Amino acid sequence: MTHRGLAEAVDRMRRRGLGPEAITVFEHYFHELEHGAEGTIPEATIEPLGEVRALGEAPVNAEEARRALSQTAVIKLNGGLGTGMGMTGAKSALEVKDGLTFLDIIALQVLSLREQYDVELPLVLMNSFRTSDESLKILGKYPDLPVDGLPLEFIQNAEPKLRPGALTPVDWPADPELEWCPPGHGDVYVSLVTSGVLDSLLAKGIRFAFLSNSDNLGATCDPDVAAWMVEHDLPFVAEVCRRTKSDRKGGHLAVRKSDGRLILRDTAMVEEGEERYFRDIERHSTFNANNIWINLEVLRERMTSHGGVLGLPIIVNHKSVDPADPDSPEVIQVESAMGTAIEVFEGSEAILVPRTRFRPVKTTNDLLVLRSDYFSFDDSYHVVAARPGPEPYVDLDSAYRFVPGFENRFRHGVPSMAECTSLRVIGDPVFGKDVRCVGDVLIDGLARIQDGAVIGERPRPPRHRDIRSVDQHLRAILGALQPAPTVSLPLTEAMGLVVARDVRSRLDLPGFDNSSMDGYAVQADSLSGVGERPVRLRLVGEVAAGGDGKALRVGPGEAVRIMTGAELPEGADAVIAVEDTDGAAAGQVECRAKVRRGQYVRPRGEDVRQGSLVVPAGDVIGPRSIAVLAACGHAEVQVHQRPHVVVLSTGAELVSPGEPLGRGQIHDSNSSMLWAEAINVGATAEIRTAVGDTEAELLAALDAVVGEADVVITSGGVSMGAYDVVKSALSSEGVDFVKVAMQPGKPQGFGFLTGPGGRRVPLFALPGNPVSSFVSFEVFVRPALRRLMRLQPEKRRLRRAALTSGVTSPDGRRQFGRAVVTRSPDGPLIAAPVAGQGSHFVGDLAKANALFVVPDDVTQLDSGDVVDVVLLDFEV
Repeated sequence: MTHRGLAEAVDRMRRRGLGPEAITVFEHYFHELEHGAEGTIPEATIEPLGEVRALGEAPVNAEEARRALSQTAVIKLNGGLGTGMGMTGAKSALEVKDGLTFLDIIALQVLSLREQYDVELPLVLMNSFRTSDESLKILGKYPDLPVDGLPLEFIQNAEPKLRPGALTPVDWPADPELEWCPPGHGDVYVSLVTSGVLDSLLAKGIRFAFLSNSDNLGATCDPDVAAWMVEHDLPFVAEVCRRTKSDRKGGHLAVRKSDGRLILRDTAMVEEGEERYFRDIERHSTFNANNIWINLEVLRERMTSHGGVLGLPIIVNHKSVDPADPDSPEVIQVESAMGTAIEVFEGSEAILVPRTRFRPVKTTNDLLVLRSDYFSFDDSYHVVAARPGPEPYVDLDSAYRFVPGFENRFRHGVPSMAECTSLRVIGDPVFGKDVRCVGDVLIDGLARIQDGAVIGERPRPPRHRDIRSVDQHLRAILGALQPAPTVSLPLTEAMGLVVARDVRSRLDLPGFDNSSMDGYAVQADSLSGVGERPVRLRLVGEVAAGGDGKALRVGPGEAVRIMTGAELPEGADAVIAVEDTDGAAAGQVECRAKVRRGQYVRPRGEDVRQGSLVVPAGDVIGPRSIAVLAACGHAEVQVHQRPHVVVLSTGAELVSPGEPLGRGQIHDSNSSMLWAEAINVGATAEIRTAVGDTEAELLAALDAVVGEADVVITSGGVSMGAYDVVKSALSSEGVDFVKVAMQPGKPQGFGFLTGPGGRRVPLFALPGNPVSSFVSFEVFVRPALRRLMRLQPEKRRLRRAALTSGVTSPDGRRQFGRAVVTRSPDGPLIAAPVAGQGSHFVGDLAKANALFVVPDDVTQLDSGDVVDVVLLDFEV
């Protein structure tokens, strides 16, 4: 089958006019794919990159820079369509800043370097067959850009998309161009040769090239790196940046143990189950910026001596044939990465560059920051930040994911981000004009941001130096947490957990052609004569569900009695329903209706094709996903682990429920409540016996649980009392105790205990009053557990409700009051505050089904005023 697939693919490539070098490279990767290559790099085969030279350690003078740039060309990878951002045209044609597209800015950057150093510095795009016309039209605005003897573009090669399993080229009549794909940006080396551009560059004395993605505006042709390349006559240089938590998904360089060569490991090359090593930013401390410098003379020699096949590692990419339609058939795209060529060239080097050289726009989150006033252009059209340090972190909700939705919500421009450190938007509010974000901004539940609004932390003179706002404390907690490890669990144990890795079907569904009706398997032509008179067919057998239908054969004038779900016999191409016959079980069956080919036949793979994506990473496992996983042959699924919570209350006065009380003692209700809250979130949990009021008792109890717990929750002992043991014992153990501007729940503690092997175990120290403990869990612990499990949304969504009675609230503190929320006869929600609002009223807490929220700067609300409410167990 695969030999036929290769022959068909090669024939299509020849008919498309692709050169022999491109076909040879495709054949090379096809054979690797045929033999089961997955392109993964096990952690055990590599060592970390270690220290590398930093850009700027040996600055060059103007003449050295000019001489280097005179031998250098800029090549931009420009084949992307931006489908991940909902685009269909060239991504580089997207307007990103001051009315300029990516390509406008790139052209202006190159023209500025030419003027500054008096060099030709050619710019050449590697376009795909879908980006060429649009891109050249934009560059046509710059008549001085072309260099004599060199084109402005060369076209990346194309290859057929392949069906999984059979490895035959896919057919897609709705848009035949979608039957083709680019072979990844590693094809740049082959396309340079097949287009003739490599020889043209060498003929003009261009010995080096700087290659980068067109969506990375930080990737300019740096004269210092060019001069270093020329001075040391290096064959290949890869730029790397220091890794942060936000770069854990990015590819990194490493050293291969077997031969000491530098290699690139991208996300798709990670062995299953080794993601934790890939994400370890201490072990792999830099990431690949995908900005590379290459010696074109060395490239020409290598391509010639190896028959045009560099031998870059294969990347097997599973996609849908129509990128805009995830339900279209599954295909395989065989790709390679440009940066993996580092292992091909002897003497390759890495260079550490500042983060300013890595500013790609991969999502609309990136687009918002780039469009904002946080970035501007200098005289050379370099992108310059408004301030030092990390750029604002932006996390927009799914409504903003695609460019059309993004544009609709920012019709008057994106907000000012010059003073913003982070922006998170939950929901899909429309932003007015001249909006300004300040500090850390969380927008949740709003429909519109008004013109001229200033949102974020408003300056307020603190009543105490160590007091935090609710939002500040929650951000401190969430920012310190890492997602829970991934684990493979049986389907029956994965309910409610987030899928960590795409899951693909192991088989076709259905796995064979079968009948959708009780009836008779026939050849449709045998019933073409049915009219006023029925047709009689000879019965040659019977097949039930689970039987071997292929053991029977149906010829002209014959029929096989068949049950729903049974395999279609050989020769049959349709089923006639039993109600259209006399129902005979032997001899002949009288048929009273015509059938068409395929009638009442469920063809193999009609529901799911082998290798197709059935449950994507990020989905939450539910009954329907369990059904499809089981049907597709999966007994287990890789998910983010369910954290195990240990609940530990403190206080000598506490007695377990059901046990007799002594004088001054009370039953421990907090432990049961917090256990139930943790279970309700989706964690596992256990209660440990309450500990007394000595530090030694508490520390001994924590030592006993830290090896088993993923999260520890204590209640009580966090205030200013003489017996507040949690605060006194843990202040020096990595736990911060703060006052939070909220009521109830002002005293809070959060930090990490150190477990076996240095494992960090989050600890939440909550106040002891039951209502304070409950509210603290809802506001801080619930979002934290959901973040650990990667569940979205992390916080309960806010609703709006009208108060049925007035309430007062202390100035400067956000009040979380208890209320019973119902729906009024005319539709809107109404919130009736419960009688007991004190932090010890457990009975009134049990009556409430919601928390109403009084803002920090509001001291009084009247009956009829509308407030935000957090619904606990009330279905709207």
